[in-house]
Amino acid sequence: MSCRLALLVATTLLIGCPAPAPPAPPRHPDDAALRIRVAQAEVKRAGGVAELADLARRGKTPERVLALRGLGRIGATGGDQPREVLLAALQDADAAVVEAAAGALGVAASLDDSQAGAEAVTTALLAALPRGGALAVEALGRAGSVAAQPALVKALSDPALGEVAALALGRHGRRKLELADASRTALIAASASANAALRFAAVYALAREFQPPSEPARMAPTIAALVKRLGDAEPEIRAQAVTGIAKRKAVAAATAAGARLEPLLLDKDWRVAVETVRALGESPEGKDAIAAALMQRYGEIANRDPAVAHVVIEGERAIAGAGMQPAVSKALAALASSAKAHTGLPAATRGWIECLGIAGQLRSIPNPDFVELEQCELPDELRLPLVAELISADIGSPAMRRGALGRLLAHADVRVRAAGLGTLAALWKSGDQTDHRNTITTLVAALASPDLVLASAAVEAAPAIYDALGTGDHAQLDAAVVARATSERDSELGAAVLELVGKRAIASGAGACRAALAGDPVRAKAGASCLKALGEAAPELPPVVATAPPLDVASVIGSVLRWRVTTTRGDIVIRLDVDAAPWAVAAVVALTRKGFYDGLVFHRVVPDFVAQGGDPTATGSGGPGFALPAEPGARKDGAGFQVGGVGMADAGRDSAGSQWFAMHSWAPHLDGRYTWIGTIESGQRAADALMVGDRVVKATIEVVP
Repeated sequence: MSCRLALLVATTLLIGCPAPAPPAPPRHPDDAALRIRVAQAEVKRAGGVAELADLARRGKTPERVLALRGLGRIGATGGDQPREVLLAALQDADAAVVEAAAGALGVAASLDDSQAGAEAVTTALLAALPRGGALAVEALGRAGSVAAQPALVKALSDPALGEVAALALGRHGRRKLELADASRTALIAASASANAALRFAAVYALAREFQPPSEPARMAPTIAALVKRLGDAEPEIRAQAVTGIAKRKAVAAATAAGARLEPLLLDKDWRVAVETVRALGESPEGKDAIAAALMQRYGEIANRDPAVAHVVIEGERAIAGAGMQPAVSKALAALASSAKAHTGLPAATRGWIECLGIAGQLRSIPNPDFVELEQCELPDELRLPLVAELISADIGSPAMRRGALGRLLAHADVRVRAAGLGTLAALWKSGDQTDHRNTITTLVAALASPDLVLASAAVEAAPAIYDALGTGDHAQLDAAVVARATSERDSELGAAVLELVGKRAIASGAGACRAALAGDPVRAKAGASCLKALGEAAPELPPVVATAPPLDVASVIGSVLRWRVTTTRGDIVIRLDVDAAPWAVAAVVALTRKGFYDGLVFHRVVPDFVAQGGDPTATGSGGPGFALPAEPGARKDGAGFQVGGVGMADAGRDSAGSQWFAMHSWAPHLDGRYTWIGTIESGQRAADALMVGDRVVKATIEVVP
């Protein structure tokens, strides 16, 4: 039974036990030497294309398969040759080579995020489909055009390909490709299949079907199919159905069809309840239902499952601002006081429930005092951004908000100052000319800051200030933005500021956009988009010749490794897959052995999705000082981003570093785009319970005999 089938057939696995890693593929006698050679060529990007292309054409089957995978990961950064080699390999007599080429084309399309050449790729993949099998079907979802849909519909009825075909159609929805009526009809039929894996994949696809803005009525059959799955025996399917209904703002339609989402707030699986909170939080009636369920869920945190705290915290966020509704006001007050007195709860859980309860109440009080919130039980860097949220929501008098902002901007912690920058636009409309001048001065200074955290926050805050300025004088702000765009070399921040230059049509920034074309892939892509926005014809991006990060990849290839991450919630033991992502695993190993991860917080948690850490700045913008090559894979390259899957976070291809994430639930759209490095063997319950502010106590690498 595949790991995905096991996940869906056994409810208990979803609750806390990750699926086992797939068996290792047969090895060539010279496998380690071959993998080292391919990894060292692959990391060079365009500089390694010739070697990989020759190996893909002339090598033995194992050599050709690995070389083709490498060419897919290089993709457009290597020029036209990788794609030409991959397309030619689709016609090979060796089925393993055809499969590898198909998988690599799908990965290249996901990484390049481009529809260019989709028709030619679709034609080639369709011709190779009989020999390309599941990898060709998968690639038709990632790289194919709508012309691939008849073949995908046919594959839905194949027991060996149905799940892959449904996920491929879901990928079309993510790519904003409209489903043909026949495709939708086939998915609706598959969503009622007795096969749990196929049923999940079909519901996943329907939940993500692209909805043309002008034709909402076309979604009626899809919504009806999702409603039927609200009572599915499998919790992950129930969660997907709720997600799809929420995406289409179809709660009312579901109710009219006789389905009620409210009981799912008490679902035995916390993931289903979290998605239901998000769906119901859009209406006053839904907020009342959430409030009524929260205290019951709160009682389960210590007694049943610590991850149920996510339901409570998401619920508090959903009902914040509705404190004039008696049920909501009562629930927020009860949660805040109960958490403060509940010393048996973990500190992060107790702090978030208390502070969010207080913040929610303050949103409904005329001219509230922020003192209680400023003193609740969370660290400054987590608590004070909640004050910033209140300022941005125009809560409190102008004088109170101005005073609170002053305290934020003067705080010693750059994360708090960064949160303060996000409130500048909210205070603009109640300020006078002096306030406006001070706002511009503050923002300009932050744009020039050597601290990436503060500068990134300034770039995020700038669009709202531009909007507030209207047709006013933009010269000072324009100059600061262009100066940062000209000097910035960080991938993520550099791309963000170049995007700002383009969106605001700052003509003086064209030189910075041109210069970025010669930079790393993330900034180069942003530079090309910037020039296009400025009305210039951006040249084709040149092939990227890269150097390897300062890691000894040969030291990990051929090893079997476990990563033991001891957190404030317990141990998480991850089996690392060196064969799938040698450079990323080498980075994790090297950084762990240096103690890099020890003490770092989990700075991002999205319930029913991921918990993310590994950032020394705890903001999402930090890293180890080097960038890793992207190493995503096709279906046969590993278990992927199912429950317990672990991957590397990035800001675009070839920009990952030290940040990693662990999955709460299966997210097929991450497969083929992000680098997967392994699967949690034990400790999924701890991973599910992680909150923002929890920490890594100690991380170690274990070599498995």
